[in-house]
Amino acid sequence: MVLLSVLNLTACVTQKHYLESDKPVVENISSPEAKARARIKLGLTYLQKGDSVQAKFNLDKALEFAPDLAEAHYSLAYYYQTVQNFDKAEKAYIRVIELSPNNGDAYNNYGAFLCERGRLEEATENFLEAVKIDSYIRVWQTYENLGLCLADSGQESKIDQAISYFNKALGYNARAFTSLNSLIEIYQNRQEWHQVKAYFDKLRLVSRPSAALYWLGYNTERNIGAFEAAKQYGRLLLIEFPSSSQTQLYKKSLLQ
Repeated sequence: MVLLSVLNLTACVTQKHYLESDKPVVENISSPEAKARARIKLGLTYLQKGDSVQAKFNLDKALEFAPDLAEAHYSLAYYYQTVQNFDKAEKAYIRVIELSPNNGDAYNNYGAFLCERGRLEEATENFLEAVKIDSYIRVWQTYENLGLCLADSGQESKIDQAISYFNKALGYNARAFTSLNSLIEIYQNRQEWHQVKAYFDKLRLVSRPSAALYWLGYNTERNIGAFEAAKQYGRLLLIEFPSSSQTQLYKKSLLQ
């Protein structure tokens, strides 16, 4: 399964952990929401380190301080998803949307969760809810997530839809690297090399030189019959990346 982008996750920070009998997690904080956010950061830090017990303790404390803070429920959803308690994760994601119905990140993240559970139609609905929100600024990432969700489903009937959403992502961000690579892969699988060429030319403009890029260029140009252009990519492989696996493949192709 392709990993989808989870957006706007609270940043992790390193702090000392305190149990019930210890001092407050952050001194001199009077606001309940500020206390909750401190606990969220601490909980996510421990979750990142693999300490699920202390992570859960701090996230529960965050909810005690601010039971209606959407951020706290989202962090708990992320925790439950990490420990594979998917029923509780879903309830927490739904609660985030109830508390923050105009938050595009909430719909995107729930869509990503549903996609991982194989619930494609529900995932699509939530991704599209995100991009409907006028104030939402991560539209291209959500379209890309939706494209990845559908393309990775293994259902051929979903591939054309995925193509459409990848192109929508590129409409918002011409440098959407994953969308470009995904489109190239789809058209390679279909042996539609002129389409591969069109997206490769866009990819080349936003990518650093690499053996993988030149090898893709070589194969693309060769398959559309542009043999001189293909040779140029071959020369670049020999000159710039002589020891790469792609260069070895290029040398073998010359012997065939």
